[in-house]
Amino acid sequence: MQAEELVALLGRRHTDAAVEAALVQHAVRNRPEVRVDEDDADGPVVETQAWVKNSKQGIEFGFDDEAAWLGLDETEFGERPMVLTQLYFYGNREGVRPYAGRMPFGLAPSDDRAAVRARMVALEATRHSYLRDTWDARDFRITVGYDAAQASIEFVLCMLREPPLAPLPYAIASVPGAQTILSLLAQPLDSPGVIRAFGPLGLQGRHQEIQETGEADFRVPYGLTLGFSEPLEQQPHKGSSMRVLSHVTFYRERELDARGWPGDLPRGAAFEDSPRTVVRKVGREPDVQSDDWFSGYALWHEPTHAFHVFYSTMENRLMRVSLFAPGYWDKWHEA
Repeated sequence: MQAEELVALLGRRHTDAAVEAALVQHAVRNRPEVRVDEDDADGPVVETQAWVKNSKQGIEFGFDDEAAWLGLDETEFGERPMVLTQLYFYGNREGVRPYAGRMPFGLAPSDDRAAVRARMVALEATRHSYLRDTWDARDFRITVGYDAAQASIEFVLCMLREPPLAPLPYAIASVPGAQTILSLLAQPLDSPGVIRAFGPLGLQGRHQEIQETGEADFRVPYGLTLGFSEPLEQQPHKGSSMRVLSHVTFYRERELDARGWPGDLPRGAAFEDSPRTVVRKVGREPDVQSDDWFSGYALWHEPTHAFHVFYSTMENRLMRVSLFAPGYWDKWHEA
């Protein structure tokens, strides 16, 4: 099979004859399987992804448990076949030989970043760029990673985009706007503004959860968590036992098992923004930024709040957006 034929297998089950033929062709010895907690009497699935590869042939196959991939209830995990969702074609990466065949889209390991972009020009309108470049074809997303000098390809990743979750069988309350939420930072849990904004979401029923964990978790159905902390010494509520709204996090759909936040985001951000797009929207470079292989974050300190974005460095999209009341970023970050 050529690279294009392999990519066409994305979305097929691991039991599919063509998928098995691809694994055999590339001399992949292992087969994907979910990982189960052997110490649990009920044997719950604890890892729904599996990776199998042949480093000598420069290829890696990524599979997801079908139920997890579709966003079904976790009680269904491990009951279905796995689905091929990702394919890595390696270039100049330490510990892996370059892919022996022709890479997708006519790419070659020796291509620098400019050459890659030229070859991918037909998909230019979909490009999201940061440390790597991503493009969207009709059925899948392409990510190209580069060496430190951006002079050659480290890998080409072809991956399915996660399917949307099924609609909820019930209506949810209207959520407050981002500017309203920003104005409530550092306000007490029992303040009229906090109650008015989050009462319709069910805040009154979460006081015990807040006392025990410091958060009200509304990831389902609102894609939102509210953090409540003890007042800082310099705040006017000093000495009060009432917690204040210290931080708020908005979630992209399926991030940490959340439903997607249905409202607007602070600073005009959007979950489809790349990290550089957010920088342009904010109007200046972050005060703090850190990246690793799969993810990164950027932080801006403003007089009235701290603005924090957590993003994927594989897909160059935002995953979570947070607001912190002044002084609470350091407290949260050190926890």
